[in-house]
Amino acid sequence: MLARPYNAKFPYFNYIAQTTNGFRSNYDALQVTFDGRNYHGLNFLASYTYGHALDDWTKSSQATAALANPANPQYQYGNSDMDVRHRLRFSPTYAIPGMKSPGQMLEGWQVSAIWAFQTGFAWSPDEATADDFGGTGENGDRAIPSPNSGIWQSWNYTGPHSAFSNAGDTPIPCYGAAANCVPWKSAPASIWQTCSAAAVAPYAGNTLQQDLALAALTNSSTGACYMQNGGILTPPAYGTLGDATRGLFTGPSFQDVDVALEKMWHVKERYSMQLRIEVYNVFNHVNFAQFSDGASDPSGGGGSVASSNAFGFATTGQQLSMISPNRQWQFGLKVMF
Repeated sequence: MLARPYNAKFPYFNYIAQTTNGFRSNYDALQVTFDGRNYHGLNFLASYTYGHALDDWTKSSQATAALANPANPQYQYGNSDMDVRHRLRFSPTYAIPGMKSPGQMLEGWQVSAIWAFQTGFAWSPDEATADDFGGTGENGDRAIPSPNSGIWQSWNYTGPHSAFSNAGDTPIPCYGAAANCVPWKSAPASIWQTCSAAAVAPYAGNTLQQDLALAALTNSSTGACYMQNGGILTPPAYGTLGDATRGLFTGPSFQDVDVALEKMWHVKERYSMQLRIEVYNVFNHVNFAQFSDGASDPSGGGGSVASSNAFGFATTGQQLSMISPNRQWQFGLKVMF
């Protein structure tokens, strides 16, 4: 169990902050590029990256995170929030064979496209402020500027990592007292048996910690159990930290296809005119953004369109990415001289 070693000596301090450069990060990748040029009017550029990013903390600010367990500084080392395993880009251009015709209507046509695909960002349960599982009081630390207030505290997870991966607009079923979860009294007895067994399993042989795990599971406001596809997520016993590592799951993938049709007219040698018809997100594919801290806090409760704090659930207006909007058309005419 974690403790506050200086509490007796300095009872008037809520916490003691120590600044250090102990965090670390690593990135490894395999990058492949194919470049095809002028093959019967076809040109293309294709690139693929298989990468893996790991770190202790991922934030775009000068501040950093307070340690949930100072005795184990690398507790939160895992897949980075920006970890994307697979990235693919393919951009072909094809000059359509033409023939002489009135008004050059059967010549000077070209079609091009960009296909972007990548797997989702890594994410994991992160209860930064609601409960003080570690017993250090750091979850209430506001000395570190926003958005880095609180600490990284995980829950306990059992089952395949894929069970909670690719979550998007479908809620992960949850049971307990947390918001939008099915109350224990309304859940089937088999659900309670499965969840309670998963909650105490990490503390086999320690009756006290098992009791504290059940106390966390039945907390009157933040206790919850998430179950989906064989995966079970439960809060850790008070005085401990969960075993679900950072970046344990994978968020929704990203895919977008843009197409352009181009027509060129030549007027003598000096003048030319270009017509472009461009379509963005041709297949109107919905892409969800990386989960925010709120959507990765299991104490906030389950998914609901009306909820602004829904674990593992991409709510409309909160998670819908503006990187790839709905299908859009664009027309352009350019005169060159």
